[in-house]
Amino acid sequence: MTDAWIRNAIAEAVGAFILISSTLLVVGAGATPRALAYGFVVVGLTVGLGHVSGGHFNPAITLAMLLDKKIDVLGAVAYWLAQFAGAALGAVTVMLTTDREVVEVGTPVVADVMTIGGAIALEAIFTLAIVLVVFGAVVDDRAPLSAYPFGIGLTVAVGAFATDSLTGSALNPAKGFGPAVVSGQWDGVAVWLAGPVIGAVLAWALYRFVIAPPSGGPFNRHRNVYPQPVPPPGPSLLP
Repeated sequence: MTDAWIRNAIAEAVGAFILISSTLLVVGAGATPRALAYGFVVVGLTVGLGHVSGGHFNPAITLAMLLDKKIDVLGAVAYWLAQFAGAALGAVTVMLTTDREVVEVGTPVVADVMTIGGAIALEAIFTLAIVLVVFGAVVDDRAPLSAYPFGIGLTVAVGAFATDSLTGSALNPAKGFGPAVVSGQWDGVAVWLAGPVIGAVLAWALYRFVIAPPSGGPFNRHRNVYPQPVPPPGPSLLP
């Protein structure tokens, strides 16, 4: 593995650490602050680290990029390991600096009014929205260069607000995994794992086979992360 991939994986781990620790610390603040915190931290992390690793911080996004051949298998595995490790470390840090109960409360769980299938469907729908925005705002060269962090972050905030009281608003397998490692509450694993994975696959298929230009177009937004033999023309989204 090259130094670039190691640097990218570290950026993903740091991003997942900040994402999990910050969202856990606002679990008692109400649905609206929780959703806004989730969305805003994604905006900040995407701006701050997106030019390093692509700013996934979510194994579901990495899966979609792997399916679209924007990242190879080795790179995807490195990202997944980094994301899950960073998430677990974030939850451990919150436990050590506050209390284990904070992490327990912040572990995504399915509400009594929901079936497992319904909860998986909700997580899939809103993860689909997030990943679709990632493709449309980052992968698609026609998108405005300055809009992508806010487009992604605001979509995360909307999804988090919509699912907060129903599924715990994971929308990201790492966001369920990190707290569960500390709290031991694995009852929601099918929801926060299967839902985002299904949503990511559907978003990739919808974008690639329905929405994307017929030619597919060159992928040049992340050429520093996914280098190509001949750099395509035009400005890149990420330097």
